[in-house]
Amino acid sequence: MKYSKDYSVQGSGVPVVLLHSSMSNKEQWHKLSSVLTERFQILAIDLIGYGESEYPEDPDSFSLKDETRRVQSIISQALNEQPFHLVGHSYGGATALRLTYEAELTIKSLSIFEPVAFHLLDKGDPALSQIIDIVDKINVQLQQEDLPAATKIFVDFWSGEGTFDNIVTEKQVYLERYIRKVALDFQALINEPLTLQDYQEITLPVCMITSPQSPLPTRQIVDNLRITLPHMELHHTAGGHMAPIGNAREVNPIFEAFLRSF
Repeated sequence: MKYSKDYSVQGSGVPVVLLHSSMSNKEQWHKLSSVLTERFQILAIDLIGYGESEYPEDPDSFSLKDETRRVQSIISQALNEQPFHLVGHSYGGATALRLTYEAELTIKSLSIFEPVAFHLLDKGDPALSQIIDIVDKINVQLQQEDLPAATKIFVDFWSGEGTFDNIVTEKQVYLERYIRKVALDFQALINEPLTLQDYQEITLPVCMITSPQSPLPTRQIVDNLRITLPHMELHHTAGGHMAPIGNAREVNPIFEAFLRSF
């Protein structure tokens, strides 16, 4: 196993790059990696500000382009320009989607669980209004230096009311360390200039997974992409937006089957 502080490479075969969700890190994928390493080389990356990676030097200007630029750099370093499959969840899914637009010729397939590409929601869409409301509430708490309250808003939105309060104190503190980067993720996702028309240019095979229990914004984004991406297969699972973590038993076989089909 090859390991750098902010990424790991294990297994052998065709590479698969894994991008985690907000408020997580590369270890999110340990269950999927343990299955895929039988056939694939797995590159799991800590996205900017998560795990062992550094917080952005210029947070006010942080963009999704900054995220994809760093991911591309790590991929070039770790995989020696080999073509690869790309897998992403939530913020990692939105990053993967943008990376595919930029570098499709080097990517063999794209697998994403509910990419939070909020820039693909129309202005005035209730789904976008819901996200802007959550962002505003988080930012108010951050301005007051109330990290627990800001983190609670984020966690409960994605996983259900009361989820944060039911997490052990040590885990709450661990999650709080990431909430400022979460706010930057929202900033990057909402301000991203690419459109659905841009993503129509993606012609490689795409596996999309969604859950009917997820919040409206992600379900709407999935629906928008369903009618945009020309070669997309859509799967539904239980478990809500965090199903790749909480319901990996159902989600991972879908990813695995899709990757093994090539």
